[in-house]
Amino acid sequence: MKLIYFLFLFVVAASSSNAYAADSILRVVCAVDDVGADVSVNGKFKGECPLDIKVPMGTVKLKVQKKVDAFSDRIFEQKIRVDYAVVKRVDVILGAPTLNAEGKRVKPEQSKVSKTQEKSAEKKLKACTFCPEMVPIPGTDFEIGKYTVTFDEWDACVADGGCNGYMPVQEEIGRGLQPVINVSWNDAQSYIEWLSKKTGKNYRLPSESEWQIAARAGTTTQYYWGNELGFKNANCRGCDNNYDKKKYTTTEVGSYKPNPYGLYDMLGNVWQWTDGCREGDCAKLVLRGGSFEYEPEYLTARYREGIEATERINNLGFRLARTLP
Repeated sequence: MKLIYFLFLFVVAASSSNAYAADSILRVVCAVDDVGADVSVNGKFKGECPLDIKVPMGTVKLKVQKKVDAFSDRIFEQKIRVDYAVVKRVDVILGAPTLNAEGKRVKPEQSKVSKTQEKSAEKKLKACTFCPEMVPIPGTDFEIGKYTVTFDEWDACVADGGCNGYMPVQEEIGRGLQPVINVSWNDAQSYIEWLSKKTGKNYRLPSESEWQIAARAGTTTQYYWGNELGFKNANCRGCDNNYDKKKYTTTEVGSYKPNPYGLYDMLGNVWQWTDGCREGDCAKLVLRGGSFEYEPEYLTARYREGIEATERINNLGFRLARTLP
């Protein structure tokens, strides 16, 4: 009887070890801003992102969480199927900040005050005819431009003696509501300086993390409209079913449907400057979003490009961000 019992224990131990013996690895990779986020598998803390975790074959529940402040966290949760003897890479995109237990307890009282402040700020902004329209991002402390900055908005800066008097060239289809292009990162800073001084509000470029939260708008799909490129969802080389018959140009801001947060052209039309450095090298600053000249693979919320702050290109513009009071 004892022999049978020990044989049983041996079989159980062998089968349990075999699930791991093949070295199935869950490779958890985070964006630069999310390095250090807590990683848990099946409810057990495993370490900080990025991280390789030995897991059994089968389905595991992955949770990656990073604290924003005392009241909110950014979270990624997903069930992952791990096959036998593989390295399964998971690129984690943390969602917009959500209230944690402490936040749910405290925030309802504070929200009454903040809503009053938001309404007051909104009234003041509506009186500003030359100010880019801003959209507060749910669950965060910032707002971002509804559109990329247009030629009309840039030209208002120049007409008022700002932006170093620089008039970007638009050879093809005029100015107006076309997104301003041929502006460097330094040019964008001159516009921000003028607008901030004019309005008394502190405008800036979005961080990479802010841009990505705004672009994804709570979605987890390849594009904010779904996993398939589809037709006429954005302005890029190949985004329209008859695009190959056209000349590649920008389109007026707002020509395509917005993302779930009401933001237009977060993907496509023009690349957008951010305040991020390329792989820690601040000689190169990060662009996001793709453009009318680039193929769909550059159009995802994850893709990053980096160039020098002085570069002026005919498919590159910017949109503004602002920390909410």
